Amino acid sequence: MDKIILQKYIEGNASQEEIKRVTEWLDRDDDHVREFMALHKLYDISLFNLPPVASGRRIGKDPFHFRKIMYELVKIAAIFLLAGTSLYVLSNREKGKVAPAYQTLYVPTGQRAELVLPDSTHIWLNARSRLTYPVQFGSKSREIFLDGEAYLKVSHDKNLPFIVNTEQLSIEVLGTEFNVSAYSNTTHAEVSLLTGSIRLTSSLVPESYLMQRGETVKLENGHFIPALTPDADYFKWKDGLLCFNNEPVEQMLRKLELYYDVHIDNQNRALEQIRYTGKFRTKDGIEQVLKVLQIEQKFTYTRDHELNLITIK
Repeated sequence: MDKIILQKYIEGNASQEEIKRVTEWLDRDDDHVREFMALHKLYDISLFNLPPVASGRRIGKDPFHFRKIMYELVKIAAIFLLAGTSLYVLSNREKGKVAPAYQTLYVPTGQRAELVLPDSTHIWLNARSRLTYPVQFGSKSREIFLDGEAYLKVSHDKNLPFIVNTEQLSIEVLGTEFNVSAYSNTTHAEVSLLTGSIRLTSSLVPESYLMQRGETVKLENGHFIPALTPDADYFKWKDGLLCFNNEPVEQMLRKLELYYDVHIDNQNRALEQIRYTGKFRTKDGIEQVLKVLQIEQKFTYTRDHELNLITIK
């Protein structure tokens, strides 16, 4: 990857096409992530050594805000902040207006991240999740964009609605605590409400849905399907735990595929009938989960790193 493009990316000056190239490059290899982090560290060090800004002089990006976000992420290994799109000018029709600057946070396979937005909203991001948010919220709403899974504690402001946009649906809240799982490469989305109230809308469903506390709603086949939230342990992924409570093994495998970005070919049909209860540390990796399952169930597996495939027999 061109070092100039990486530097532009880190500084927040990359174009949309360059952002896409860097993101795809990071996803391909862990060595790319390490190289990126090394460059990012040099950039952070340079921020601390910047000379004082002269009175009245403006800079295009607030380094103190950037450092605050980085400090939040230092708690978690292998998480990196992807610089968002820089300021850009709208068409001549809206000449003189400037669109907001955005930051994008991406969480690699098997990791998680935690950050606090400018309005004090607290967000935890699960593995393979991407969050895009403005450096500064507007005067009418607080709007963010999510691809993946997140747990949110939204700071209450009745005059400034908080909106989470995903590929499948939008979630509007005033102040609440909830979990949303909406990966773009899956066919469904799921929202669990712990406190407060939220309204779900989707282009796939004609009417909105007002969620109640303790409810989980799935978006499947053009319908909102409500149910009681079965187990609060499920949300402990934000603490680095994968928790399963009487869950079908086949469903467990689908979650492992999602979190660890690997394809699992289960050729042992007997496993599909088994249910499992247990907890695993995310950082221990997918093979630790499989080895624990082998203690109770007889099966073997092989892993092909080139094909990114685990085959269970």
